[in-house]
Amino acid sequence: EITIKGSKQWYQRRVRGYFDVATCVSVDLTDGGAGGQPAAGGGYPAQPTPPPQPAPQPVVEIPPVPEHHNPMLQVLENAVLDCKNVTNNPTQKRKLDEVTGKIDALRERLRYDSVSQPVVDHLNYIAGALNTKDYNQALYYHTTLAQSCNFSEVSAFLPGIKVLLQIGAQLHNVQHY
Repeated sequence: EITIKGSKQWYQRRVRGYFDVATCVSVDLTDGGAGGQPAAGGGYPAQPTPPPQPAPQPVVEIPPVPEHHNPMLQVLENAVLDCKNVTNNPTQKRKLDEVTGKIDALRERLRYDSVSQPVVDHLNYIAGALNTKDYNQALYYHTTLAQSCNFSEVSAFLPGIKVLLQIGAQLHNVQHY
């Protein structure tokens, strides 16, 4: 039954039920369609059934980073923290936050063993130089790595390591080549 908005019936139905504005049809909540008898469940129409819940996604187990890579990652993370503690420059702090993301990308690649051994060796050389705060030597190893490897293999993390080395050299007053 269609009720015109503003009519006497519309106001009567508005008091007893609600008015569906989208269709301009009055829905009577006290009349369950049974000729003036209250609807089952206390005068309210039956609620629609919720859609079925999707099946839970299987839990994907992430393998750990191989133990022999942890010292290198720890040195890189410590270098980032050291630089963050030394600098007051907000731009450098932002760049160091980005470097943390690049180190996480390296961690993921190491986790799934998708970094070649020559690249891992150079990263260990860089970490060794960083451990002694020899930023010139670390930058040298970085340059050697960038020139000798397939860039697509290291593009996710090597630019971030370079930023770390440059900021570290600047903060520790090292003139790099």
